[in-house]
Order: sequence, then structure tokens, then C-alpha cells
Amino acid sequence: MKNITVFLSIFILLLSGRLPCQSSEAYLCGTPQLSFIKEALRGSTQIFPDESAPNPRVPSAPTLPVGAERTFFAPDFRSMQQYTVSAVLRGVGDFCYVFVQQSEWNARVTAETVQSIVRAFDAATPANPHRGIYQTLTQSFGAPPDIDGNGKIILLLLNIRDANHIDQYTAGFFNPADQSRGVLRNPGFRRFPIRSNEADMLYVDTQPLNPSSEAAHNVIAHELQHLIHWGHDPHEATWIDEGCAGYASFLCGYSVLEHVAAFERNPSISLIAWPEMDTDALPHYGATFLWMLYLHEQHGGLQTLTEIVQNRGTSLNGVADVLASNGTTQNISEIFNNWKLTNYLSDYRTIRLSLEPRRWHRSYPSGTQDGQLRNFSADYIGFEDAGGLTLGFSSRSRESSTAHAIEFHNTGDVHKREIILSTDGSGSIVLPDTVTNVILIPSLQSQGINAQTRNTQYQYNATRGAHITFITVALPNPVHSQYWDIIAVPSEPLVGLVPYVILMRVENNVERLHQESQAMYRVTPDSPNNYMYRLSFRLDPEIAPESVTYQISLDSRIVDTRALE
Repeated sequence: MKNITVFLSIFILLLSGRLPCQSSEAYLCGTPQLSFIKEALRGSTQIFPDESAPNPRVPSAPTLPVGAERTFFAPDFRSMQQYTVSAVLRGVGDFCYVFVQQSEWNARVTAETVQSIVRAFDAATPANPHRGIYQTLTQSFGAPPDIDGNGKIILLLLNIRDANHIDQYTAGFFNPADQSRGVLRNPGFRRFPIRSNEADMLYVDTQPLNPSSEAAHNVIAHELQHLIHWGHDPHEATWIDEGCAGYASFLCGYSVLEHVAAFERNPSISLIAWPEMDTDALPHYGATFLWMLYLHEQHGGLQTLTEIVQNRGTSLNGVADVLASNGTTQNISEIFNNWKLTNYLSDYRTIRLSLEPRRWHRSYPSGTQDGQLRNFSADYIGFEDAGGLTLGFSSRSRESSTAHAIEFHNTGDVHKREIILSTDGSGSIVLPDTVTNVILIPSLQSQGINAQTRNTQYQYNATRGAHITFITVALPNPVHSQYWDIIAVPSEPLVGLVPYVILMRVENNVERLHQESQAMYRVTPDSPNNYMYRLSFRLDPEIAPESVTYQISLDSRIVDTRALE
């Protein structure tokens, strides 16, 4: 049973924006590097008894005494092989055992270090001085597994062997292999078998992470969520798991600012595709955390995040299931569109963002510009002095691309507009004269097959005035004599724009509308170098062609008027 008082206090802190954010370093979580183990553990035939284990798992009773020694298996992220770590139990809490690598004791780890970790895990966090990491997260997301039957989480403090990047390092991880028994022989670490510690445990770095710092407690909260999530849904997608882990740190009051800042510097990454190289992962931590924070603030609060952790569906399917069960009528694409706008406008209650567009345009016409979107990513393109501009947009992915504009007016108003795309994936908007700056935000969101790897190209342009000209001609159809074809060739590609034709007829010296405005269609639309447009219409035999004129307009501007001949 969850403690209602604690639940409400954490919830109020989140909504009020009073959660403290301490400074942190740009650390990486090693858990995604071990995600291949998730798939290997699907088949029990790959697990074998480990007759060579150096010692049995921690017994459930009696409680181990401080000073007990144990050897653990740990992954080396440089060689992707296992090695052994000799450790000594240096602290015991209500919910944790704190083991310390022997070589780190009284070097990077002291008794005061262990005491502070036990206190953070058991008793107090920045968000709540009366609840530690363990109770905060288990009351929020559910109990962790207990494979070793001792009712405690082992926290192993060790000098993690990682790639030693200058500005990034692996600060901690949860190894799913420890939730099995015996030896995982396939795929293993580069064909070497993986031995399980058969324990509910987390690994916390001691170099360069300062184990005595609040940043270390932050890492512990992050990794504990991974263990809890594994117990509910061992095959969850990495991006969901990491987003929930970042949210868990935030829930405890620890900083996520470095990860959010990395996303601010690179906001066009895919939300759902976790990078293969850990050095590219920093902005993804920020993106996935912000997605979870958005769901918390806009779609059901902490309960929604709890259900996402406990739901057996994976990736966007699990999120969609949870939202639908809670009565959300918006689909995932609509929610993503609102999220991408929220990020630029920083419409969060508990955190401030400052995104910069990928590029700014300051002179017009901008010319046709190309871009590319990965699935579930958004681009941000800025235009200064934008009053009266026509923004055109065109996408190769007709069914799953969207484009929005955020208008900043000289009155101080901010308006959000969707650019309605036609069946060929193109559309445009005309900006009011009161607009000072505008941000164009195209995005792609497809939940189909191979969703993670899908991408598409798009084009945009910004024009003002009558600089686009046309060569036009009207010709009788050589096959059907009652039909005419109007051909129009613009001086440059019409990104997001479509020319329209109105037919007028002179009868008894009075000009009247003969045919309402109709859109021309692009001839061979898949050819990037073909800009010809065509419209066919029928002319009754009794109507003299010379009595009919055609008027071509682009974006409400008449660009040509001629008579049939």
C-alpha cells in the first residue's frame, strides 16, 4: 500500500516547481550497453549452472555483518568481457547492502561516504527529507525483484572500467544478467560467457564520479528504477526505460540539468531511437526525460508514469495503452506534436528550457532548403522579420509528416499554427504583418514497421513579394478535342505552394466566372527537377475559345492572365 502522505508531498513538489536541482556531471548510464542481455534472457536454454562461481549468493538470513567479503562479476565496457571484483561489506541499511571494491576503500570511499549513501537510500532525498530513494521509488513504481531473497539491494561501489571519455563516463548501471541464475553462454561478451551474481544489485562508479557527492545518489536513484522496471517489464525499450530512470532521479529531487542541456543543444534527435554509441547518448537522456515529464504534467500525473513502468507493452505501444486506459483521446502523434511545441516554448511547470533553432533566416526569398527527419524527431528553423512571409513546406512522407509554426507577434502574443498538408505532402501559410519572428517545426512520426529506423526528406522555403514568375500556355488536347490543357512552369520550385486556375468567360460584353478556382497538379511529382504544373478542363463545343481567359494565382497573388487561342 502506498503511503498517501508521501505520494501527495512528492506530487505537490513536482507541480509547484520547488524540487531542488543540484549541479551534476554529464554522466552516462551503462545499462543500455547491456541491453543485448535482455534478448538473450528470453530463452531459458541459454542459462547453465555455474559450477565455478567463487562464492554463493548472499543468503536471506541472517543479515550479513559489516566486514563480510564477496567477489563479484563485473563487465569491462572497454573489452566487453567480465572480470572479478573483490569487495567488502562496509555498510548495512534497512534496504541496502553497501559493498566497496577493496582497492577503493579509504582511497575514494570512506566510512562517511558509505554513511551518506545509506542515508540517501534509506532515509532522505532532496525532494523529501523523510523518505529515501528506496521508499520514494518503490512507493511510486512498485517493489523491485528479490532474486536473492534477502530483502535488500546490493550497492557495489567500484571503479567502473569504461572508455574513459574526456567529458563523459559511465557512472553506474544495472546488469540484467544478475537477475538470472548460472551462466549465460550465448551471446555473451564477445563470445565469452556471462556469469550472474544472482543478486538484486546496482553498480556505482568511484572514479571519476565522486561517491561522496549527491551526484552519486542521483545515479543510485536512476539505476534503481532500472531494477524496478526490469521486474515489471524485462523487455522494455531502452528509451522508455531511460526516460523513466531520469524521471526517477527528478522525482527524488536530483538534478537532470546536464542531460536536459544536452538536449537543448541538439533538439532534433529521434525520441525513440537510442544511439548505438554511448558517446552520442547525452541528448537522448534529456529528450526521454522531458517526454516522461510532459506525460506527467499533461496526461495523468505520477500515476501515468507508474502504469508505464508496470505495463507489459513496449515502447510507444505501452505508452499508448496506458494513455488510452486513462481516457486520453489524443493519439501518440498528436501528443508528440504538442510535446515538440512545448519544448520550444518551455511550457513546463517544473523546468525551464531554452532551445535554439538549427538555423535562422534573415533575408528573403530563402530559396528552397532541404532537411531530413528521423522518426519521432522535430526540427526547429527560425525566420526573423517574418511579417507577410509565405512559409511553404513539403515532405516525402505524406502520411506521417506534420509541420507547425510558432508565431511571435509585435503585440506580445504567441500563436501556434499547423500547416495543413495536402495529399501530396505539401502546404503553406501566410504570416500576418504583425509577426516579428516565426519558428517552423516540421516533424515525422510513424508507428509502423521499422519505426526506429524510418526517416524522410523535406523541403521548405520562405518568400515575400512577387519574385516567382511563370511561363504559361494553354493548348487544345490533341486527343480529346473538347478538352484543353493549361501548363505552368514556375521560375523556382514551389515548396508547399500550389498554383490555382480560375476560368473567366466574356458573354454579351460582360465577363463572368466560368469555372471556380481549381488547383493545378504537378507533372511527374517524384522528379525533383520537374516543376511543371498542369490543369485539364472541358470546353463545350458552342463556346468560342477566344471568349475564355484563364487566370493563374499563387498564394492569392495573380501571376498570369491569358486568353485561350
